[in-house]
Amino acid sequence: MNAAFILLALSAATGFAIGTSSSWFAILISSAALAALSAVVLQIAGFDPLSGIAIIATCLAVHQSAYVMGVAVARRASKEAKKSRERHDKTGEASGWPHLH
Repeated sequence: MNAAFILLALSAATGFAIGTSSSWFAILISSAALAALSAVVLQIAGFDPLSGIAIIATCLAVHQSAYVMGVAVARRASKEAKKSRERHDKTGEASGWPHLH
């Protein structure tokens, strides 16, 4: 049972990390790798096929959900950085400093 929890945690962590930094192609590759890794780990841990498939499906769902959350966080951070730069630019223009690009 510990193997299932470790796989779920790994699914969430990798999905979120990929969502914040990589493209959709990376989630495709990592999903395939995660499914294969999960199958091997669950087979070694002695899970029967039906419960193994259910755990793998859950891991992939968690992986995809964490990816979506990571993308949302990355987009929000990008928007906040853009707003911060715009505020900084307006402050510099208002103070009379030359605007260098």
